[in-house]
Amino acid sequence: MHNILNKIIKYKIKELKQRKKTFASQNVFKKVISKTGMILIGEIKLKSPSAGILGKSQDIIKHARLYEESGVDVISIITDKNFFNGNIEFIKKIKKVIKLPILQKDFILDPYQIYEAKIYGADAILLIARIVTKQKLISFVQLAQSIGVEPVVEIYDEGDLEKTIATATSFIAVNARDLQTFTIDLDKACELIKKIPDKYIKLGFSGVTSALEIKKYKKAGVKGILIGTSLMKTTNIRDFINNLRTI
Repeated sequence: MHNILNKIIKYKIKELKQRKKTFASQNVFKKVISKTGMILIGEIKLKSPSAGILGKSQDIIKHARLYEESGVDVISIITDKNFFNGNIEFIKKIKKVIKLPILQKDFILDPYQIYEAKIYGADAILLIARIVTKQKLISFVQLAQSIGVEPVVEIYDEGDLEKTIATATSFIAVNARDLQTFTIDLDKACELIKKIPDKYIKLGFSGVTSALEIKKYKKAGVKGILIGTSLMKTTNIRDFINNLRTI
């Protein structure tokens, strides 16, 4: 009996290793970002500490569908409730009606939130480097990758970059917005982007109001751009997206 149990355990370890490998490789986020051309990430953000109310929860499905129809490549959803009027339930609701990958944005401080992201259907999760220690960031990236959620690490300064390159992430996003003051400095962001090693997929977050900002980000070396406030404020999503594609 003892030998039978040992055989079962030995086989189960081998089986789980393969299942985990298959599970983690199913993510479509990286495939979409790797497409030719500039990737546009359209954000659903109902409120912000700097811009106030930007939308209503009953309109999130309409927004998501318009984003997809207008040629957005990825949808970002801010799920923080208190400051952004978000809800993690938005991920499930939107996932039912669109085929685009979803990036969940929140303030991730605990491994529980990463498991939660997987359960609710997020394809990728934002990890903000400045709000956790280097060791915690390393472990968060590893955990997300192990369960098939692509970690996108957001940085604001060189200290954040130093933390991030110690992780196994493939994606580094530079936020032009200072999360302490909510002021935007696109030129500072572009200078930081240039310092990111080329082995990483670089993304530009915040500050986009027209194709001009996208041109700056592109010159700095980004592969994708996230557009939030401007996209939520526009009265014609299709025209706005088309104008961004003109560069």
